[in-house]
Amino acid sequence: MKIVRIKKINLLLLIILTFCILGVFRVSAQKYPNEFSIYCEGGYAAFIFQKAISKTTSSKGYGGDAGVGFTYFFSQNLGLHTSVGVGFFNVNNQLRQLAFIMLKLEDCEGYLYDLHTTLNNYNENHKSIFVSLPLMLQYQTKLEPISNQKKNNKAGFYAMMGAKALFLLNNNYTSKTTSLSNAAYYPEFDTWINSQPALGLGSFKGCSVNGKLDFNVLIMFAFEAGIKWQIGKKLFLYTGAYFDCGLHDTTKKARVPYNSFTTQEPPTDLALLEFAKRMNLMAVGIKVRLAFVGSKSH
Repeated sequence: MKIVRIKKINLLLLIILTFCILGVFRVSAQKYPNEFSIYCEGGYAAFIFQKAISKTTSSKGYGGDAGVGFTYFFSQNLGLHTSVGVGFFNVNNQLRQLAFIMLKLEDCEGYLYDLHTTLNNYNENHKSIFVSLPLMLQYQTKLEPISNQKKNNKAGFYAMMGAKALFLLNNNYTSKTTSLSNAAYYPEFDTWINSQPALGLGSFKGCSVNGKLDFNVLIMFAFEAGIKWQIGKKLFLYTGAYFDCGLHDTTKKARVPYNSFTTQEPPTDLALLEFAKRMNLMAVGIKVRLAFVGSKSH
């Protein structure tokens, strides 16, 4: 329920921002040229973990996207930018060792025991293909008309900030571990049993499973800044860096608790384990955008 509420709040903020900016359009008295553009971007991608259960947890990967955009200027310095693109990310999450305990289980003879399970080199690989749809406010320094420019005055600073929606169309994952072990502790007898393979106790080879998450929408905070170059009378080149951060965890509903592992049935399907309270996708990289001056805004 909390995840649903967060998504609704994020979408509501995006809608409010859109109507506020459209309101500015209506009171704008002057006309400024709009820009049509094509772009591509790419760089580092990873998940940021909140309250991970292990300090050895790490995440790294890469991603990017490309598409077409449009910028509506309602002053010489301010505009509203949107685009549509197709992109991907490929990120690995890894825990060197993941240990957990299931308390007060009952064996076939009615004795209580605690099950200690250790997974070695637990790894998740997430591969996603998405459609991106940002809505960002753009600020830029004023550029003189190219006929009045000097050779050293054909560039200006720009910065963009807003929200970005990623429509996750194809969201696959692979979950695996190199090895695992189970050991039973009987408090009543102060005894350990860790070498009964028939009961799922002992060391076992790791396993791997492929899965697919349902369609989802990830709302991200988006920021971009860099240099805007004028390379022709109606042609501009943007070169900059971007930072995106997801506002919620799209994998949370698919994760399972550790108690799905039992001694009678050694794990053959790891699925996605709950090893952190939440993980948020983060992406940083470089972006190149080629913009063409179009008709003037009204």
